[in-house]
Amino acid sequence: MTPNYRNGQIQQFNFSAQRELSKDTVVTLGFVGSAGALLSWQRNINLPDPGPGGIDARRPYANRLPGVTNIQWLESSANSAYTSMQLNVEKRYSKGLYLLSNWTWAHGLDNVGGDGGANGPIPQDPRNRRADWSSSNADIRHRVNFAASYLLPFGSNLQGPAKTILHGWELGGLTVVQSGLPFTVTVPGSPSNTGAGSRANAVTGVSPEVSNRRITSWFNPAAFSVPPAFTWGNLGRNTLRGPGLWNIDLSASKKFNFSESRRLEFRAEFFNSLNHPQFGLPAGTIGVGNVGIISNTQRANRQIQFALRDAF
Repeated sequence: MTPNYRNGQIQQFNFSAQRELSKDTVVTLGFVGSAGALLSWQRNINLPDPGPGGIDARRPYANRLPGVTNIQWLESSANSAYTSMQLNVEKRYSKGLYLLSNWTWAHGLDNVGGDGGANGPIPQDPRNRRADWSSSNADIRHRVNFAASYLLPFGSNLQGPAKTILHGWELGGLTVVQSGLPFTVTVPGSPSNTGAGSRANAVTGVSPEVSNRRITSWFNPAAFSVPPAFTWGNLGRNTLRGPGLWNIDLSASKKFNFSESRRLEFRAEFFNSLNHPQFGLPAGTIGVGNVGIISNTQRANRQIQFALRDAF
């Protein structure tokens, strides 16, 4: 650890304006951001420069620490930045209906955390922190949420067991739609001959996009190449995006009141109710058989749960 290590600093700022469209509908537009400094950044200070010859003999501490490969050095020198615009529309509860929707456009940047995707170099070149300044691994550019609840209006005019069973049901739903996470295209082995991994080189004039994107061909591998011997890859960190996500959760609930102090609450919840597959990131290492193929999911399949609560 560096002897002048300091704790990280985060500065946050926000501004918002709110407008009432009607007695039960409010719109809020806000700007939210943050800036991070002196964040923890780890690098291998015993990594040799790219070049020919044996790796261990070229390490900076080869003479003083023979046989030692990695020396992880912790510094407080990384940075981050986050900016977002957030639009919120809320219909307050009236006549049994409540609605809440919001859209967030955001961009998160940093030079710490390594590459998104399949085990990219962290960092690629420990002597060039600027090469890692890019979209953060958790950068979600667009996200839309829509939540609603509705107390069903029928059954209030019934009597006896029919009213107990049919009246007072409340339905709820939550829909989430968001853009994909970033990832980095890497290469196998160590073209730099440093013992460390490397990002790929971008092929000039060849687009990484494919005309018919699908999980078996998410990007064009021909747009990337292995760097020449003894060099680092020139591709930026987190330059491609994985598939987006959309999900719908539903719920149904009812309260059975037996007295002023005792009631029974029933709730049924359906997570990923449409059983829509939420695909993960594609394999991003060129030169291997599954490059560009998505073979995993990032969220579970449909899940259903029931709950019964006795409140007294």
